[in-house]
Amino acid sequence: SNAVMIASYDGSYKAVDLLISKGVDYKYQREDGANALMVACQNGYTQIVELLLNKQVDPNVQEKDGVNAFMLAFDPNVQRNDKANAFTLACQNGRTKVVELLLKNQVNPNVDGWNTFMLACKNGHTEIAELLLKEHVDPNVQEKNGVNAFMLASATGHTQIIELLLREQVDPNIQEKNGVNSFMLAFELLLKEQIDPNVQTKDGVNAFMLSCANCHIQIVELLLKERVNPNVQASDGVNAFMLACQNGHTQIVELLLKEQVDPNVQNKQGHTDLIAASCKGHS
Repeated sequence: SNAVMIASYDGSYKAVDLLISKGVDYKYQREDGANALMVACQNGYTQIVELLLNKQVDPNVQEKDGVNAFMLAFDPNVQRNDKANAFTLACQNGRTKVVELLLKNQVNPNVDGWNTFMLACKNGHTEIAELLLKEHVDPNVQEKNGVNAFMLASATGHTQIIELLLREQVDPNIQEKNGVNSFMLAFELLLKEQIDPNVQTKDGVNAFMLSCANCHIQIVELLLKERVNPNVQASDGVNAFMLACQNGHTQIVELLLKEQVDPNVQNKQGHTDLIAASCKGHS
């Protein structure tokens, strides 16, 4: 590296400007092809980026093997070996000013299945997500295995992104190819954070009962793996099995019977699961 590259890496605009005025080579490239412009881009130093571009540093120069983050041509659409480009990495790393600069240069915000919008959402960069939506990025785009931005935000707990996407009317029920949806991912996140899945409301209702009542099979299976007690009753005596029977969710009923749930438990009115199912017309 030369002095201009080092100053660019440190984000010292005054030092870069001074070195250039003293005749230091600002177009210098290391053996791997990296130059001061790439280093400034990598670290989000937009003033230095603009200074070097104004000094006619070639924005199309590429690093030899395409390995490092911003060691790319500053043609923002050129991709490195793993399909990432300058714009992708700016979105991923939350470099809002760099994203704005690149958008002005008519960058293509979509790269393969994993696009920049997904990366911004996954990493919780709300401002960048909003910028991309203004550029008419499709928030419903799915990766090859079915993952979309809403799932990624749910899996990582970025509530601002989740709220933003819901305002954009993203379908929260879309599933990956393996059947997992955003609700499942968010639930897994909560369990990883050691949230107690057995907590009950004042009425005695818990997450397991609600999952059975609404036929969220994967959540039910997940909670059973967490050894939630499937026989817990609410204050009115209703339990998860009764709710599944009452709503006609046969898959949940079968699953709970395999878990040896007692089908003869009565609620406070003396009704069993069979009576609850019959009252709702489920035979």
